[in-house]
Amino acid sequence: MTGRLFSILIIFIIVFSSYQSQKVTEQRVDTAQSTQIAIGREPNYNYVIEVPQGWTTRDTTLNGVRFRFLLSPPSLTADRPMGNIIIASMEGRNIADFTTRNMAYLKSKLQGTVILERGNIESSSYNGQWFTYTKIQNGIVRDMINYIIPLNGYAYMITCGSNKGSIDKYRAIFDKIAKSFKG
Repeated sequence: MTGRLFSILIIFIIVFSSYQSQKVTEQRVDTAQSTQIAIGREPNYNYVIEVPQGWTTRDTTLNGVRFRFLLSPPSLTADRPMGNIIIASMEGRNIADFTTRNMAYLKSKLQGTVILERGNIESSSYNGQWFTYTKIQNGIVRDMINYIIPLNGYAYMITCGSNKGSIDKYRAIFDKIAKSFKG
């Protein structure tokens, strides 16, 4: 199961960097939180995430995995800021252990990945963690941030990034998107 989670993460990262089409979707649900293991329970795919004006979201499924892409407007093409969201079982792990495991996996499986920082992200409905890293993707260095939000035994992983040297321009936007999460 853990191998599948990390395979999904790898697919997500590959798809994230090359996905170009845009479509607006919006879904609303009530909020709830729990860190218990998700046995016999499905994740909430009707979560709400707010993106800035001009940004769009696109929901799609690839190899049975649901993705939500966060796409910036064409005016930001030079830096290519974008994001995506996938959901994975935490397999009974707490947020700190889950985040540590994801960081280690990325570093070991994606050559050229360098983990930079780690911290906590909180909103009125969750306590999560984030970590930043750089990676080389298709010959281009990308600055990335991964927000991990635990909810009912699942990790809602919001990964955002932009071309090398430009993440500081978008970090406040990425943080605001992650803090808007309601599951």
